[in-house]
Amino acid sequence: MEMGEIVIQNVNQVYHNVNQGDFNALSDINLHLCKGESLAIEGESGSGKSTLARLLIGIEKPTSGKILLDGEDITCWNYRTWKQHRKKIQAVFQDATGSLNRQFSVARNLEDALRNLTKLTSQERKARILELMDLTATSRKLLDTPARNLSGGEQRRVALLRALAVRPDYLILDELTSGLDLISQKAIREVLEAHHREYLCSYLLIPHDMKFAYS
Repeated sequence: MEMGEIVIQNVNQVYHNVNQGDFNALSDINLHLCKGESLAIEGESGSGKSTLARLLIGIEKPTSGKILLDGEDITCWNYRTWKQHRKKIQAVFQDATGSLNRQFSVARNLEDALRNLTKLTSQERKARILELMDLTATSRKLLDTPARNLSGGEQRRVALLRALAVRPDYLILDELTSGLDLISQKAIREVLEAHHREYLCSYLLIPHDMKFAYS
C-alpha cells in the first residue's frame, strides 16, 4: 500500500500592516512528514507554529511556497476541494471555539462531523461517540451540554473527539493539553497512542510542554 506524506516546500507567510509594515511569520519553511510518523515543533511564542498549523488545514494560504498533501498542492484548493479531503487531515487548536458550533450540543457537534465526513450509520455513529467519550475519560453527561457552556479545557477535549471520530490520516495538535489536569493529559495521550497504532495516524504536535511530545 502506498504511504502518504505531507511535504512543505519553501513556505513563507507575510502579514501586511499599513501602520506597522510587513511581518514575516514564516520564512522559507521546509518539512517532510510521512504517514505513520509524528513530529513535534518547538519554538517560543510568536514564532509561527500556529500559523503553520492554520496553513496545513487551509484556514490560511501561504504568501509563497507549496504544501503537498499526498502529492496534491493544497494551496490551490478551494472550499469544495477542501470539503472532499477534510476527513484526511484534522486539527485541534488551544482555542477550540472555532471547531465547534457553540449553539449545538456536544452530541450534535460530534454527530455532524461523522455524518458529513463518514459513511457510518446512525447506530454506528452513536457507538463511535460513546467509545471515544470513554477512551478520553470524558463524562457522557456532557453530550447534552451546549458547546457554549463548556470550559476551555472541555471544548478542547470535545474538539479532539470530533477530530478523532472521523479517523484522519493526519492530525495537527496545537497545545492540546495546556491547562488540563494530569489525569486528562494521560487519558488523551493513551487514546492518541491507540489511534496511531490502529490507523497509523500521523501527529504534528505543537506542545506547550515538550514532556508531552516525548511521553
